[in-house]
Amino acid sequence: MLKSLFPNVDWDIVEFVGFDMDGTLYDEFNFIIQVYRPIAKRIALSTKSTEQEIYNQLLLRWMEKGSSYNKIFDEILIRHNVVESERETTINECLRIFRKHTPMLTLSDRVSFFLNYVQNKYGLFLITDGGVQLQKAKFHSLGLSSWFEEQNVGFTGLYGSEYSKPSPLITKNIKILEEVFNPKQVVFFGDREVDKKFAEVLGFQFVQTYCLQKEG
Repeated sequence: MLKSLFPNVDWDIVEFVGFDMDGTLYDEFNFIIQVYRPIAKRIALSTKSTEQEIYNQLLLRWMEKGSSYNKIFDEILIRHNVVESERETTINECLRIFRKHTPMLTLSDRVSFFLNYVQNKYGLFLITDGGVQLQKAKFHSLGLSSWFEEQNVGFTGLYGSEYSKPSPLITKNIKILEEVFNPKQVVFFGDREVDKKFAEVLGFQFVQTYCLQKEG
Protein backbone atom coordinates (compact mmCIF):
# COMPACT_ATOMS: atom_id res chain seq x y z
CA MET A 1 0.00 0.00 0.00
CA LEU A 2 2.67 2.51 1.02
CA LYS A 3 4.72 2.07 -2.15
CA SER A 4 1.61 2.78 -4.19
CA LEU A 5 0.52 5.81 -2.17
CA PHE A 6 3.95 7.37 -1.75
CA PRO A 7 6.21 5.98 -4.50
CA ASN A 8 8.99 8.53 -3.98
CA VAL A 9 9.91 6.99 -0.62
CA ASP A 10 12.38 4.11 -0.40
CA TRP A 11 10.15 2.07 1.92
CA ASP A 12 12.55 -0.89 1.92
CA ILE A 13 14.89 0.90 4.32
CA VAL A 14 12.32 2.88 6.35
CA GLU A 15 12.03 1.99 10.03
CA PHE A 16 10.67 5.22 11.51
CA VAL A 17 7.81 7.47 10.38
CA GLY A 18 7.34 11.02 11.64
CA PHE A 19 4.49 13.45 11.23
CA ASP A 20 3.72 17.11 11.50
CA MET A 21 0.26 17.66 13.03
CA ASP A 22 -1.63 20.72 11.74
CA GLY A 23 -2.65 20.28 8.12
CA THR A 24 -0.93 16.90 7.91
CA LEU A 25 -3.02 14.69 10.20
CA TYR A 26 -6.19 16.78 10.09
CA ASP A 27 -7.68 19.63 8.08
CA GLU A 28 -6.63 22.74 10.00
CA PHE A 29 -9.63 24.63 8.63
CA ASN A 30 -11.75 22.59 11.05
CA PHE A 31 -9.89 24.27 13.89
CA ILE A 32 -9.91 27.72 12.31
CA ILE A 33 -13.69 27.81 11.87
CA GLN A 34 -14.01 27.18 15.61
CA VAL A 35 -11.47 29.62 16.97
CA TYR A 36 -12.31 32.46 14.58
CA ARG A 37 -15.90 32.66 15.83
CA PRO A 38 -15.08 34.25 19.23
CA ILE A 39 -12.32 36.27 17.58
CA ALA A 40 -14.79 37.68 15.06
CA LYS A 41 -17.10 38.60 17.93
CA ARG A 42 -14.28 40.54 19.60
CA ILE A 43 -13.17 42.31 16.42
CA ALA A 44 -16.77 43.29 15.64
CA LEU A 45 -16.85 45.25 18.90
CA SER A 46 -14.12 47.50 17.49
CA THR A 47 -15.80 48.00 14.11
CA LYS A 48 -19.18 48.88 12.64
CA SER A 49 -19.49 45.48 10.97
CA THR A 50 -21.40 42.46 12.18
CA GLU A 51 -19.77 39.42 13.73
CA GLN A 52 -20.73 37.33 10.67
CA GLU A 53 -19.16 39.82 8.26
CA ILE A 54 -15.92 39.81 10.22
CA TYR A 55 -16.00 36.03 10.52
CA ASN A 56 -16.32 35.63 6.75
CA GLN A 57 -13.48 38.07 6.13
CA LEU A 58 -11.21 36.25 8.57
CA LEU A 59 -11.90 32.86 7.01
CA LEU A 60 -11.39 34.09 3.47
CA ARG A 61 -8.07 35.69 4.37
CA TRP A 62 -6.93 32.54 6.18
CA MET A 63 -7.79 30.46 3.12
CA GLU A 64 -5.64 32.82 1.04
CA LYS A 65 -2.66 33.03 3.39
CA GLY A 66 -2.74 30.11 5.85
CA SER A 67 -1.76 29.91 9.51
CA SER A 68 1.86 30.91 8.96
CA TYR A 69 0.70 34.43 8.05
CA ASN A 70 0.48 36.55 11.21
CA LYS A 71 -1.12 39.75 9.92
CA ILE A 72 -4.71 38.64 9.40
CA PHE A 73 -6.20 40.30 12.48
CA ASP A 74 -4.26 43.50 11.85
CA GLU A 75 -5.36 43.64 8.21
CA ILE A 76 -9.02 43.23 9.08
CA LEU A 77 -8.83 46.01 11.67
CA ILE A 78 -7.03 48.34 9.26
CA ARG A 79 -9.65 47.62 6.61
CA HIS A 80 -12.27 48.81 9.08
CA ASN A 81 -10.33 51.98 9.98
CA VAL A 82 -9.65 51.01 13.58
CA VAL A 83 -7.06 53.38 15.10
CA GLU A 84 -3.63 51.98 15.93
CA SER A 85 -3.95 52.12 19.70
CA GLU A 86 -7.23 50.20 19.64
CA ARG A 87 -5.84 47.78 17.05
CA GLU A 88 -3.02 46.80 19.38
CA THR A 89 -5.39 46.13 22.28
CA THR A 90 -7.79 44.16 20.09
CA ILE A 91 -5.03 42.06 18.52
CA ASN A 92 -3.65 41.14 21.94
CA GLU A 93 -7.10 40.04 23.06
CA CYS A 94 -7.61 38.05 19.86
CA LEU A 95 -4.28 36.28 20.35
CA ARG A 96 -5.25 35.43 23.92
CA ILE A 97 -8.55 33.96 22.67
CA PHE A 98 -6.69 31.98 19.99
CA ARG A 99 -4.10 30.52 22.34
CA LYS A 100 -6.57 29.56 25.05
CA HIS A 101 -9.23 28.09 22.79
CA THR A 102 -10.31 24.54 23.57
CA PRO A 103 -10.55 22.73 20.23
CA MET A 104 -13.01 19.98 19.37
CA LEU A 105 -11.32 17.98 16.64
CA THR A 106 -11.49 14.48 15.21
CA LEU A 107 -9.27 12.52 12.86
CA SER A 108 -10.76 11.38 9.58
CA ASP A 109 -11.34 7.66 9.14
CA ARG A 110 -8.67 7.76 6.44
CA VAL A 111 -6.01 9.13 8.78
CA SER A 112 -6.97 6.79 11.63
CA PHE A 113 -6.72 3.81 9.30
CA PHE A 114 -3.34 4.97 7.99
CA LEU A 115 -1.92 5.48 11.49
CA ASN A 116 -3.13 2.05 12.57
CA TYR A 117 -1.44 0.54 9.53
CA VAL A 118 1.96 2.20 9.95
CA GLN A 119 1.95 1.76 13.73
CA ASN A 120 2.18 -1.99 13.22
CA LYS A 121 5.20 -1.66 10.92
CA TYR A 122 7.29 1.32 12.07
CA GLY A 123 8.28 3.41 15.03
CA LEU A 124 6.19 6.59 15.06
CA PHE A 125 6.93 10.14 16.23
CA LEU A 126 5.30 13.54 15.92
CA ILE A 127 6.72 17.07 15.88
CA THR A 128 4.53 20.17 15.94
CA ASP A 129 5.21 23.90 16.14
CA GLY A 130 3.10 26.49 17.95
CA GLY A 131 2.11 27.48 21.45
CA VAL A 132 2.44 24.43 23.64
CA GLN A 133 -0.87 24.82 25.49
CA LEU A 134 -2.88 24.97 22.28
CA GLN A 135 -0.90 22.26 20.50
CA LYS A 136 -1.31 19.89 23.42
CA ALA A 137 -5.03 20.61 23.45
CA LYS A 138 -5.25 19.74 19.74
CA PHE A 139 -3.18 16.59 20.28
CA HIS A 140 -5.50 15.34 23.02
CA SER A 141 -8.67 16.37 21.18
CA LEU A 142 -7.54 14.34 18.16
CA GLY A 143 -6.80 11.33 20.38
CA LEU A 144 -3.26 11.07 19.03
CA SER A 145 -1.92 9.41 22.17
CA SER A 146 -3.34 6.18 20.70
CA TRP A 147 -0.46 6.21 18.20
CA PHE A 148 2.25 8.46 19.64
CA GLU A 149 3.95 7.82 22.97
CA GLU A 150 4.71 10.91 25.04
CA GLN A 151 8.45 10.35 24.77
CA ASN A 152 8.14 10.45 20.96
CA VAL A 153 6.16 13.69 20.70
CA GLY A 154 7.93 17.00 20.26
CA PHE A 155 6.07 20.22 21.07
CA THR A 156 8.64 22.78 19.92
CA GLY A 157 6.79 25.59 21.72
CA LEU A 158 7.77 23.98 25.01
CA TYR A 159 11.42 24.83 24.41
CA GLY A 160 11.42 28.15 22.56
CA SER A 161 11.35 29.52 19.01
CA GLU A 162 14.85 28.25 18.29
CA TYR A 163 13.40 24.72 18.37
CA SER A 164 10.76 25.40 15.71
CA LYS A 165 11.13 23.72 12.35
CA PRO A 166 13.27 23.73 10.26
CA SER A 167 15.65 23.65 13.24
CA PRO A 168 16.67 20.03 14.02
CA LEU A 169 17.03 20.72 17.76
CA ILE A 170 13.71 19.13 18.76
CA THR A 171 14.85 15.72 17.50
CA LYS A 172 17.16 15.45 20.52
CA ASN A 173 14.00 15.19 22.62
CA ILE A 174 12.46 12.36 20.56
CA LYS A 175 13.36 9.07 22.26
CA ILE A 176 12.81 6.77 19.32
CA LEU A 177 15.20 8.74 17.10
CA GLU A 178 18.08 7.63 19.30
CA GLU A 179 17.84 4.32 17.41
CA VAL A 180 18.45 5.91 13.99
CA PHE A 181 21.86 5.24 12.46
CA ASN A 182 20.97 6.19 8.86
CA PRO A 183 18.71 9.23 8.33
CA LYS A 184 17.16 7.57 5.28
CA GLN A 185 15.57 5.13 7.70
CA VAL A 186 13.22 7.99 8.56
CA VAL A 187 10.41 9.42 6.45
CA PHE A 188 8.69 12.60 7.62
CA PHE A 189 5.20 13.67 6.54
CA GLY A 190 4.35 17.38 6.48
CA ASP A 191 2.23 19.87 4.59
CA ARG A 192 4.46 22.96 4.54
CA GLU A 193 7.76 23.99 3.00
CA VAL A 194 9.19 24.37 6.50
CA ASP A 195 8.50 20.67 7.08
CA LYS A 196 10.35 19.86 3.87
CA LYS A 197 13.33 21.98 4.93
CA PHE A 198 13.30 20.31 8.34
CA ALA A 199 13.54 16.88 6.71
CA GLU A 200 16.27 18.06 4.34
CA VAL A 201 18.38 19.43 7.21
CA LEU A 202 18.26 16.04 8.92
CA GLY A 203 18.62 13.95 5.77
CA PHE A 204 15.20 12.34 6.27
CA GLN A 205 13.05 11.22 3.38
CA PHE A 206 10.04 13.49 3.02
CA VAL A 207 6.45 13.37 1.83
CA GLN A 208 4.62 16.66 1.37
CA THR A 209 0.95 15.91 1.82
CA TYR A 210 -2.24 17.49 3.13
CA CYS A 211 -4.30 15.22 5.40
CA LEU A 212 -2.23 12.24 4.18
CA GLN A 213 -3.59 12.42 0.64
CA LYS A 214 -1.89 10.33 -2.02
CA GLU A 215 1.05 11.93 -3.83
CA GLY A 216 0.60 13.22 -7.35
